[in-house]
Amino acid sequence: MSILTTQKLADELFLRPIVISMNSLALSCLMSYVMSANGTLDWRPITICVTSDILAMGADHLKDKEEEFSSDRNNANDPRITSWFVYARTFLTASAVLLALALSQCPISTLLTTAAFVAPALLWTTPISFKKFGLISRRLLGRFGKDEHQPSTSAPTLVIKRIPGMKAIFNGIIRGCGIYAVVLSMLSGSGNLTSALPSPWSVVQLIVWSTVNRSCHAIMTDIRDFEDDLKAGVPTIPVLLGSVLKTKVILTACHMLVMSAFIENPYIMWSCLFAAALVWMLGKHSPKKAFLFSSHSQSLFIIWYLLTRHIN
Repeated sequence: MSILTTQKLADELFLRPIVISMNSLALSCLMSYVMSANGTLDWRPITICVTSDILAMGADHLKDKEEEFSSDRNNANDPRITSWFVYARTFLTASAVLLALALSQCPISTLLTTAAFVAPALLWTTPISFKKFGLISRRLLGRFGKDEHQPSTSAPTLVIKRIPGMKAIFNGIIRGCGIYAVVLSMLSGSGNLTSALPSPWSVVQLIVWSTVNRSCHAIMTDIRDFEDDLKAGVPTIPVLLGSVLKTKVILTACHMLVMSAFIENPYIMWSCLFAAALVWMLGKHSPKKAFLFSSHSQSLFIIWYLLTRHIN
């Protein structure tokens, strides 16, 4: 078991959630800008996307570190470590307050859309017991006179995080489709939705590019943890394929397909090339912080686009 240090806590509880959420910041800014009728940035969907990202990732990391903390009795005697958990809860509380503030200024459609995408992220590591569903169904059947006594049996418990491939799917859908849906509901509800996106963008480009990019980044983090996941029997995509090389070939093919489909958009083209290059530059022996570059293979080119529009 790795030693829990203040540096490790600062990295997992603060640095990573903040850095990863900056991609949501860039992507929500881009969508808000190109989808608005007057070409302006709406702070509400941007705040919702960034704070939701911080809450989902921060809560996941906090739970993992608290379990690691409680498993080692020596940690209880270190006040520096315990104080970092207090800081993390305060940070997440502040993010939740900002999220609530932004949602209070949004139409109900945005609230429902946010809940639809954030709830699965918050349930990411929560064990879901089918026994509870069985009890509810038996009570309902009993209410309608169809209850039959059955011996109690142990029901399986589902953890979404442990389903093969779900990490990549969830990351892609939540950070790709989710951000688009939140921005769309906000702008349409406020009557500021444009009828046509400015060149070279389209709705299909935004959704497909973002979803594939986020899914591929999630698999990149599994490449980073390949050896540990292999030993622990965690069914990530690289482990299921049995090879980091095969995984990299598939990721490269995904980026190249997106680039080929939207070759007319130079920002997507260069973003895909950069992401594909990172696939081969980063490996299982690369420092964990180096993989943060993979999370921003979109952000750099979004900034390029926004700066170009501002200068022009």
